[in-house]
Amino acid sequence: MNRNTLKILLGVATVFFAIVAIVLLILGVTLELSTLVRVILIIVALLALVLAGELGYFTYLLVDKNPNYFLYNTQTKRNISVQKLTFPMINSRMNRFLSGYATSEGKFWNDRVLDDPYLDMEDKFKPLVAYKLLYGLAANDAEAGWRCLENASDDTIAFICKALRSNGDKDFAAAIESTMKQKPVNIRMIRDYLIRNKKYISNKMFRYVCENIDNF
Repeated sequence: MNRNTLKILLGVATVFFAIVAIVLLILGVTLELSTLVRVILIIVALLALVLAGELGYFTYLLVDKNPNYFLYNTQTKRNISVQKLTFPMINSRMNRFLSGYATSEGKFWNDRVLDDPYLDMEDKFKPLVAYKLLYGLAANDAEAGWRCLENASDDTIAFICKALRSNGDKDFAAAIESTMKQKPVNIRMIRDYLIRNKKYISNKMFRYVCENIDNF
């Protein structure tokens, strides 16, 4: 029996015994019965109420009170173990995260979303945003995407490189920074570099999440 099924059964049992307790308590108080029968009904009602409370508590324990952004399973209402986490899962969650700021990844490069000095984004997500946007360019390898990168503002590139450095990725950040500073941008060079390092970027994303999982 999985946790979700057990949680449902415990929840139903909790409601059942709570109803039984209320019904017996009402009968024991309102009906004209002998004192002994009334006492028995009230005692049984209290026992049923205690049992309902215990079952409710066990149900509560089965629910994750602190769902993890990357580990939480919406179907089971539980966090999975970090050992079961995969890169596609992380990539999917980052798609959802980015959608809260722009309707497409291209807009991050061209609409100066990351340039906003009042950008409401937790620092712990910034390295992931940088890796995710770079990975998206390499994984899609679309001309439109490379044009977006070519037109990115200096502030956007600075945000990306600063986020990479915050994760100790100084050489990677320097390589991107130096290439993007050349005007006009040699987009073929940066394209080849990112595609060549696509696996590196996905590994860095995965390791960053795993190593900082308790912060999410």
